[in-house]
Amino acid sequence: MPYNYHYDLATSQRKVILKLIFKWKGSIWKAIYQDLLIWCFCYGIISVIYRYALDRSQQDTFERFMQFCNRRLDYIPINFMLGFFVTTVINRWMTQFANLGMIDNIALFTSMYLSGNDERGRILRRSIVRFCVMSQTMVFRDIHIGVRKRFPTLETMVAAGIMTSADLKKYNEVESRYAKYWLGFNWSFNLLNEARREGRIESAYTQNAIAEEIRTFRSGLSLIWTYDWVPLPLMYPQLVFLAVHCYYLVCLISRQFVINSDAKMTTEIDLGVPFMTIIEFIFYMGWLKVAMDLLNPFGEDEDDFDCNFLIDRNLTVAMGIVDDTHDDGPLLEKDMFWNDTVSPLYSTAAAQRNVNFYFGSATNADSQIPDDVRQITMVPHPFNEKLDQMYGKKTNRPPVESVVELKRDQRFSTGNNRKQTVEGRISNKIGAIFQKRHSKSLTISPEGFNTKARASTDIEKLPTFMTNQKPCYSNPDCIVEVDEEEQPKTSDETKQEPPRKRVNISNKRESVISMGRSRSFNHFGEHVDYHDYYDFDKE
Repeated sequence: MPYNYHYDLATSQRKVILKLIFKWKGSIWKAIYQDLLIWCFCYGIISVIYRYALDRSQQDTFERFMQFCNRRLDYIPINFMLGFFVTTVINRWMTQFANLGMIDNIALFTSMYLSGNDERGRILRRSIVRFCVMSQTMVFRDIHIGVRKRFPTLETMVAAGIMTSADLKKYNEVESRYAKYWLGFNWSFNLLNEARREGRIESAYTQNAIAEEIRTFRSGLSLIWTYDWVPLPLMYPQLVFLAVHCYYLVCLISRQFVINSDAKMTTEIDLGVPFMTIIEFIFYMGWLKVAMDLLNPFGEDEDDFDCNFLIDRNLTVAMGIVDDTHDDGPLLEKDMFWNDTVSPLYSTAAAQRNVNFYFGSATNADSQIPDDVRQITMVPHPFNEKLDQMYGKKTNRPPVESVVELKRDQRFSTGNNRKQTVEGRISNKIGAIFQKRHSKSLTISPEGFNTKARASTDIEKLPTFMTNQKPCYSNPDCIVEVDEEEQPKTSDETKQEPPRKRVNISNKRESVISMGRSRSFNHFGEHVDYHDYYDFDKE
């Protein structure tokens, strides 16, 4: 299995990253160091010959050949070829990994739906999951080198406990010219039918639920087998492997440092050691090694799948689910949060860290509403009114506007509850520069909202309430409801004494909106705050 470095990356600090880079087990250094040493050795030999074994005329000829190779090095499309090859290989690797097969669902469904604590019930449940593991082992024997070495013959599977002698005898009696991976699953389905006839499975639905999990398990193994049956065309990895090695074979000559100052192609400085080419070699050769390692994950490399572990794990877990813990659970009792708030405890170390409670991303818009806004005016959209008139729909509701008190809930004011650190204050000031300025008042001219609606349709007529009242966010004397018979109060009258808001109790629905939540009441009597805030018209 690959080296598990997740614990090393528990934090993203610089020292952790540096520590991870210089890991040896399963690292890029272990994969390419031999190739890198061979390339550097060959480069050094060619450099010594060029500097000390050739005369001046021979050096001139060699330098012209260096120039020729260096100018045509881009003829090898190494980036393009490696990119497509690695993408294809990684996609195949992920698909094979996702279909290795965990038997937990089969065991859990079998334990839940196949009842019976007698010996017959135990044998049925244990045999169903064991036959599934048997088929999985047979697939892995043919595609995984490690599993094949563990089980070279079927008799070794009997000795390991995955098969019984009776299973092996029946398996050998079945004649087929092809691999008999399907036989174990067929036996499992037969046992499901027997359990259904014996009444151990209540209905066909529960039987089909177990069968569906077995089918999913089998389909994943079938996909893995087909990947081994039809690999990528041999010419594809050959081409990529040849391209990368030819590229660096040419670099042995083209990346030499020129020692003669009068040569046509000179280098800025004679370092002797090609540092930049070595770095490039690490990247490209490491990229190729990753692809070659993932091309067949069923081998014996350090990063290949440990299918022997998976076989042992599936058999052990499945037997524990269907037998050891079947129809057995703890004694039920009241939990510690019974009739109390649910507040799980933390360890002392974990309690030192803040819990990042989730708020919807849209709740940040609440902090953009100016502090002086106390009311929100809700008005019908003129386009909807025009559509009603266009299609001749008559509405019983009067053309009204509603003013809702703005209640700020501090729990959802995420922008105001953040810690005011130096970094946070600087971020808020920078954000305020680019913040969109909100208008403190919304005015509607009698001539219309706009010359064009969003649907590019002219608004021919405005509702009557728009010509009588101008809704304003900052107006504290806005009227909650205006009937056709009533006239809106002027601002001079309301300035003398703020009236109590009058609401017709026959209107059986009002929307109460607060920061981050909306609630609808069927009648005003449900909310105790309304008795002190509104004057009700009694019928």
